[in-house]
Amino acid sequence: MSDETMKPGLPADDTGFEHEDLSSRGVVAFMVGLAVTGIVIYFIIVGMYSFLDDYERKQMLTASPLTTTGGSAISRVVTQSDAEKTFKDNGAPLLEVIEGVELRKDLINQEEQLNTYGWVDKKAGVAHIPIERAMELTVGRIPVRQQPLDASACITDGCPVPYPGPPSTKVEPDKVKPK
Repeated sequence: MSDETMKPGLPADDTGFEHEDLSSRGVVAFMVGLAVTGIVIYFIIVGMYSFLDDYERKQMLTASPLTTTGGSAISRVVTQSDAEKTFKDNGAPLLEVIEGVELRKDLINQEEQLNTYGWVDKKAGVAHIPIERAMELTVGRIPVRQQPLDASACITDGCPVPYPGPPSTKVEPDKVKPK
């Protein structure tokens, strides 16, 4: 008897390896199909991008008032005079041409307002005064205690500071110089 065990239902010579190789025709057909699919995908993508570029050019011509067309070419160069002419009536902010000029103008205006008299709303009688004068008036309103406080009295009774009431100093309109 043989030491080889037989599996039930299978012949002994069928348990080894596959006797048939992969055909070269199948490998070549797969490679050709892969190449054709790659070429088709390439043309689909190129067509899609050219369509989207054309669509963007058409939309850009109608959407942006800053672009000027010189035939079929699109010029994205906008001069300062073009921008001012386009946006002068709608109140849109313009980009600064020279950096810092507007900031300096704003700082000068703020300094002028801080150091001069002028009207904020003449009909309502609201004026602005120089900052130094405003500080002097504010210091006059602060209550000052003549005698030093005892620390133990503050702890037990609290520290009452009498409020003298609103100051009687008012800015008179004839002393205010309009801007």
